[in-house]
Amino acid sequence: MIRMGRSKTGTSALLAYPGFGYPTAGGQCRIYLSGVVWQEPVVFNLRQRMMIRMLAGVMKATPEELQSQPFQDRIAPFMAEADGRQPIIVELAGRTHRLGKKTRKNGHFRDFVSLSNAEVESAAEVDEFGNRTLPYRLAVADSQAAPTTGLIYLLDRRGTSVISDIDDTIKDSAVGDRQQLLSNTFLRDFRSVAGMADVYRHWSDQGASFHYVSSSPWQLFISLLAMNVEHRFPAGTMHLRNFRLRDQLLRKVILRRQGKATTIRFLLNNLPERNFVLVGDSGEKDPEIYRKICLKYPSRIKAMLIREVPNRPLEGERLRRLTDALPANRFGKFTDAAELRDLAKRMFEN
Repeated sequence: MIRMGRSKTGTSALLAYPGFGYPTAGGQCRIYLSGVVWQEPVVFNLRQRMMIRMLAGVMKATPEELQSQPFQDRIAPFMAEADGRQPIIVELAGRTHRLGKKTRKNGHFRDFVSLSNAEVESAAEVDEFGNRTLPYRLAVADSQAAPTTGLIYLLDRRGTSVISDIDDTIKDSAVGDRQQLLSNTFLRDFRSVAGMADVYRHWSDQGASFHYVSSSPWQLFISLLAMNVEHRFPAGTMHLRNFRLRDQLLRKVILRRQGKATTIRFLLNNLPERNFVLVGDSGEKDPEIYRKICLKYPSRIKAMLIREVPNRPLEGERLRRLTDALPANRFGKFTDAAELRDLAKRMFEN
């Protein structure tokens, strides 16, 4: 389990995202690491309290709901200040590495580290889904902030990776309804879309690896990870949007599709010998983003599968652009997990 580390003073926190590693020529394993460092607020300031009142008004939340543990846990990271310019130390397979770049202004960092295949094999473990993993330890250099731990998922050079959206693809979010979206985000237990975990576990059993790519803010990472664990989705890397609180909190939390295409291209470019399956929903821009990816990497995308959501079915010009651009054996839409399973059998399963 990935966990947050906090300093004894309560002023700093670290979060390690699950990363990935893959063998390269020359007996090396290239390992991707990322995470965020921020300052934890002790008391919300006046501006932050005003933002919470605005949010509560849109959600029509009761005072009791605002005091609930889910709301307190989820709102706190949104109020934290980023901890930029921090040097990061990583311990991997018995070796200590100082990352080449400090945290950016927004507190985020990402970098690659190379280890020999022999070093990786000596420290590798296997999880409940049969994934080979490499544990690591993350710390801020010259700081009293408590370190945290993370996992690297070790991938074969060749194979199939599933890139999956989260909101309204595997998680019931109601993106098209602002009040429901915010209530589902801040007040309620996260609910998975029925049957999706079963389908994903079936693909995992066939050897697929998973990358959850979402425009949800990084501040929801812990809650999203907990949902995946509770509903037994296959473990994998998770790539969320960098987000910094501004005055337009409500607008920015809702309009949140930026950056997904960049992340998908990053995965394809850094896993150059793997094929990919793209799974998303029709609620916002997944079909358009995925279409461009399919056209740019025609030989790498085995299938694009889109879940139709009731408030915005995939039809008309949107559907025509997909069917004109992609062969029938590489594109399909579904409304439930049973239809998705049938599509996969026809398109890419062994």
